[in-house]
Amino acid sequence: MSEDTVAAFTDSLADAAGAPGARPIAQRLDTIERVLFALARAQGIDRDAV
Repeated sequence: MSEDTVAAFTDSLADAAGAPGARPIAQRLDTIERVLFALARAQGIDRDAV
């Protein structure tokens, strides 16, 4: 995985965490989950097998 891809994932996680009150916590957690699943998929990890 390239450093640019890792940086994009890191930025996405930072955006998902955001400032308190910026977005509902459920929405931020959903975004974090999507980023983590995308990262796992990029590394060849099947989320259903974990």
